[in-house]
Amino acid sequence: MGIFWFVKTGGNHRLVSLAHDVDKVALIGGFKTVEEGHVDTWPKVIAADRNLARYGYEYFPRGRVNWREEDNAFLLLADAHIFDLNLHAVIIARWHLGHNVRLLKDPHYKTNRLPTVFRKGNA
Repeated sequence: MGIFWFVKTGGNHRLVSLAHDVDKVALIGGFKTVEEGHVDTWPKVIAADRNLARYGYEYFPRGRVNWREEDNAFLLLADAHIFDLNLHAVIIARWHLGHNVRLLKDPHYKTNRLPTVFRKGNA
């Protein structure tokens, strides 16, 4: 479980992630989630690959995997673009999440978009 991005390089997407073994993450309020966030981890990603320095942490499709005690399920929360490209299958396979995975498209993730520019008279 952890956080991840899919960085587009040429015609492919490369997985960039920070993951922890589920057994080593503390259970809090019925959930397990990693402490690290995308904002805090992005500088480490840039340090490992300087080619990404010109991009913000929101540029590439991203997501996270948590675990829920109630139904012993992994929750894969990600940018809708990841599901559209079927990249969530990469996370499920590489992180050995098994069959008990709930897929949750996050409408709040804004990936690969330029900031909105407000013109006079627009709100």
